[in-house]
Amino acid sequence: MKTKTTILSALILAAVGATFTAPVAVAAEQCEIDTRKTRVVSERVGRRVQKAYELYAEDNVDGALEILLEINPSGEFDKAYVSRMIGSLYAGKEGHIDTAMKHLKIAADINQLGGSDQAQTLRLLGDLNIAERNFDAALKYYNDWMAFTCKEDTNVYLRMASAKYEQKQYSDTLKYADKSIALQKEPNKGPYSLKMASYYETKQYKKAADVSEDIVRFFPNERRNWIQLGQMYMLGEDYKKALYTMDVAHRRGYLETASEYKMLAQLYAQNEIPFKSAALQEEYLKSGLVEKDESSLAMLANTYHQAKEIDKAITYYGQAAEIENNSRYFMRQAGLLMEKERYKEAKTAIRNAMNGKGLKSTGEAQMLLAQAHFYLGEYKSAHQAAVAASKDSKTKKSASGWISYIKETADRKDVAI
Repeated sequence: MKTKTTILSALILAAVGATFTAPVAVAAEQCEIDTRKTRVVSERVGRRVQKAYELYAEDNVDGALEILLEINPSGEFDKAYVSRMIGSLYAGKEGHIDTAMKHLKIAADINQLGGSDQAQTLRLLGDLNIAERNFDAALKYYNDWMAFTCKEDTNVYLRMASAKYEQKQYSDTLKYADKSIALQKEPNKGPYSLKMASYYETKQYKKAADVSEDIVRFFPNERRNWIQLGQMYMLGEDYKKALYTMDVAHRRGYLETASEYKMLAQLYAQNEIPFKSAALQEEYLKSGLVEKDESSLAMLANTYHQAKEIDKAITYYGQAAEIENNSRYFMRQAGLLMEKERYKEAKTAIRNAMNGKGLKSTGEAQMLLAQAHFYLGEYKSAHQAAVAASKDSKTKKSASGWISYIKETADRKDVAI
């Protein structure tokens, strides 16, 4: 799986990209936006503003700003109007958001603009503060916008949910995300993603999976949604649903990364379908999607072992062991070779284990070697190995029994040891 950080960054990006829907009016006795009378700037200021508009229409933003910044309005309304215009122009210039917010705040605080102008100023301040990660300020301006207009809007609630998520206030994130969803005319993934992320962060994995189901239902053709749903099922330990989801994703061609294929292989094994797991592992190892390292080969060997495909398990344990000369996997290979009565090959694997790295018990290796020699009729070598095994506390008792048995067998067959 991907790491937690990788999975949550994607969710936040999804939440930012909201689509436009019209705001919904909220019942109120009287909205302030409706009480504002239409006003015009003074003649002196109006002439300068008109010239600035003309320059802006010619894409000469710097020229328009130069004129506006030279105006020194005396009246409060004129000051608010010019400040709003300056702020709006700076908002469109890269690297000038702080300056834009400073002028827009002046206009908003004077609070004398016409209804639509004041509303747009408040909302723009919310959007700019979100962009600058000033979340408390953004929330204030969005609340001010709703109070002023007596309206609700799905995208405003989405941005409020995003702000609360960034502040790690997950219960509020859920509240605003639900409000955003309730106002949607068409499904927008953003609030669902924030809901799922909030449940994920609070370890409510089953609820996260429920939301992820909604995401897949509304956006079934986005491959990442299927992977995400499978991950949520896994975190909630619903391995059957996780397997079904990832299997569908595989059949749709949505699996792309090594971790995604490994996840599906793991789920087959967890759901007691080891052969399909092993076949998938073998497929992606042969394709080169997953590197043939010790870990991946050992996992494949272990899965074939579970599937009772012993010959393949022997092969892959051997390959895994050879990469780092790992005694552990040589011993597993030797044990399976003994099971298949391939005693000569077992002796080689045991000696490889004894010469390899990380052998936990020399006595166990010697004991297995004694048995291999014995079944090949090599009683003298079997006796020597059993005597060596008797010197290890782990295998002393069993080795003593084998020493006696080897002697009795050799005597019966008239073989000197």
